Amino acid sequence: MTLEVLGTCKPENDDPSSPSPQSTHSVLTWSLSSRLQPSERAAFSVTSRLLAGIVTESLLRSYYIPIHSEEACGVCIILSTRVMGGNPILTRSLRPADVFAILPLHQEPVYSGTLSIHGRPIWLLDPLDVIPSIFELSTREAGLVKYPTLQESILSCLVSPPWQLGDSVVLALNRDPLHWWRKFASTIMMGSDINTSLAEELFSSYLWQRAVYENIPVCPTIFSPAIEWEQSIIEGHPTHPMHRARLAVPPLPYQDPQNRDWKHPRIRLALVSRSRLDIIGPFEKEIRRITELVARSSGMPVPQRDGYVVVPVYDLQIANIRDKFPDVEILDEEFSIPSLGQASIRTVVFPEAPDMALKLPVGIRISSVIRTIDNFSGKLGPRFSREVVPKLAIDTGILSVEQEVASAICARDTEGVRLDPAIGAHFTAVIRKRYIPDESEAIIVCAALLETGHSGLPAGIPIVQHIMGLDSQEKRFMFFNEYSRLLVTAVVPPLLHNGVGFEVHPQNMLLRLSRSTLTPTGFILRDLGDLLVHPATLSASTGFEFSFLPSDAVVSKPEDAAKLLYHTLIQNHLQRLARVLRLHSDGSAWSAVRAHLTQEIPHGSWLWWAWMDDTVKSLSGKCLMKMKIEGVCREPSIFEPFPNLIHYRPEGMNGT
Repeated sequence: MTLEVLGTCKPENDDPSSPSPQSTHSVLTWSLSSRLQPSERAAFSVTSRLLAGIVTESLLRSYYIPIHSEEACGVCIILSTRVMGGNPILTRSLRPADVFAILPLHQEPVYSGTLSIHGRPIWLLDPLDVIPSIFELSTREAGLVKYPTLQESILSCLVSPPWQLGDSVVLALNRDPLHWWRKFASTIMMGSDINTSLAEELFSSYLWQRAVYENIPVCPTIFSPAIEWEQSIIEGHPTHPMHRARLAVPPLPYQDPQNRDWKHPRIRLALVSRSRLDIIGPFEKEIRRITELVARSSGMPVPQRDGYVVVPVYDLQIANIRDKFPDVEILDEEFSIPSLGQASIRTVVFPEAPDMALKLPVGIRISSVIRTIDNFSGKLGPRFSREVVPKLAIDTGILSVEQEVASAICARDTEGVRLDPAIGAHFTAVIRKRYIPDESEAIIVCAALLETGHSGLPAGIPIVQHIMGLDSQEKRFMFFNEYSRLLVTAVVPPLLHNGVGFEVHPQNMLLRLSRSTLTPTGFILRDLGDLLVHPATLSASTGFEFSFLPSDAVVSKPEDAAKLLYHTLIQNHLQRLARVLRLHSDGSAWSAVRAHLTQEIPHGSWLWWAWMDDTVKSLSGKCLMKMKIEGVCREPSIFEPFPNLIHYRPEGMNGT
């Protein structure tokens, strides 16, 4: 089959300073979205991710058809389960019952296969491809809201013989994520408990996204502290439909956005017998800094007991700890301290201790999983930071790793018997040493740069474009080129030479930026909990054996570690920046990425054959929707072939 994008995109060797039609469409689309009411805007945010996931993960068939319209360049037609089986190439005419949804697009998606009578099969659809109108077929008698001009443009392209929709069919607008979930879930095999659970998560995602749109954060400046950037994120994960979900386990009142301020959690203290804890690193020494802050705040010394250790606790986790560790002594609330929550929710910082961050479990289901800290992650981070990171092939002038210096895990009961790891994951604390910049350098969590719609920003202008002054195609390309060069140089060598795949999605990476020149100078990596390691490559490259590596961090071949880095570096991180800067569809972003990867990956190496060879038209992509439907929380993740975006070219590329 072929993988290609056709239409009005310009070739990658054209002048990058001339804007493409897709660039203009993107700005108009974001501008239109910002004009919606918060409830409609939140509904579209969730539904566009849900339907894009259904398309990209091939849960339903979909086709792209160009249309003649000033509002959209084409439509994605998602077909119902009625046409899922049988011949992979459809030849019969399609009727209204065969059509699941119709999504107008502002730019062409990535195709797979050749042109059929119904259009081009879609391989990858990104939520940013979709304009903020989602339709389904209805009848004139239904009395639903309609958009006549765009509706007529779409229906005029769905004509006989390949389409037999009838004369009375119209397009009804519906952005409601629960409507689309129920429509989808009713046609596939799924347990009722999973169906209900995912509906709750989608609704939670909608509620919290609406709450953000009702209180849009102010756009930070280049002189804003790092925590302001952390707390400026509007949408978060670029493709996960549960990207804003905040579901307490068990349910608690703060699931209502009116009852919870996630940006200012309070940190409580518990006294735990040292014999119950697995302690890695100088935990007790480091935690004294927190107890001293608490003592100053309360005006009283923090209670201490011989043989016991003070362990900080996220305020939302108190109920879970009392339920699962009833004998643990939780100190009175007067022995607590306010904190500032980072983008990851679990990690908090303190203005009075700027070089320290605490990562703490919280029994909240956010996007995929309940955000506890498993025993393996709690133990791995400090040892990996101390024993492995200094030996990795890292250019320390470009990449700094925020080291996890100590941790404490409640691993045993009062009798010394090992706890179920799922229980212990609710009572863990990890201390991380933060990167401290000088006055010339701004630190910005990369996820914040990918957002659009802050208070004070012109409609449709991404924050990265506004802050960096990227007011031309050439400037946007120059920024992306340097950003991607530094990022590739930072994280590919540890994979290639050491077999270590870091999770470098935009929430885990911080950009170092010169305040005087507004140019990227490097990156900071944080959170070592979900990395993957090929032990043989690591040992061969460093000369040491690392027997402490937990089983869930170990892979049997380096290509498996490469899956994690590809998903987080290419599919998630650089693709999002390319699309936000409107450098994806013209191929210019991917031309730059190929050049930088070619510099770092020797021709003929194992990573070249895994990523770079011309025959590698697909790579394993993480299927977020399938994982949710099948009840997979973390590992083993579900991967299926997604288009290898490293080889993306607008004029066409061969696929598999």
